Amino acid sequence: MKQRYTITAIAENKPGVLYRIADLLLRRKINIESLTVSEIEHKGMSRFTIVVDAERDLVEKIGKQLYRIIEMTKVIESTDDELVPREIALIKVTAKTKEKREEIEQLVRLSKGRIIHIDKNYLVAEITGDEKEIDKLDELLQPFGIKEIVRSGRIAVFK
Repeated sequence: MKQRYTITAIAENKPGVLYRIADLLLRRKINIESLTVSEIEHKGMSRFTIVVDAERDLVEKIGKQLYRIIEMTKVIESTDDELVPREIALIKVTAKTKEKREEIEQLVRLSKGRIIHIDKNYLVAEITGDEKEIDKLDELLQPFGIKEIVRSGRIAVFK
């Protein structure tokens, strides 16, 4: 049965590592739902946070195969209940009247987000949270007319 997994891979920060990871997933016909890469506390090392929907056996095989990448030092496969996941989203919403702006601002505040930019025709809201929290605000703002939405992809720490 397919399930959402987060693969956390720690590797040397060198050219081509991301390509080799993506190529491995491509060969296994696994779609990447989310991918975030950043430097970590150890100089010259990067953390790849990869979210996939796949079967457990396949995710375990991928974990073992990732170690074949020379620069790879650590790979951990985990489910959502083992992590504290977060994303950030920027949502640009149409708001041409004062009443609409106030209504949008209230919805954003109730969702623990904030307004980070105001223009005469739109607002930009920022929200940080898990995927469900961001999806919920997205759903609440849909009736106002979302002009643009950008999501960061998952970052996570282990519980």
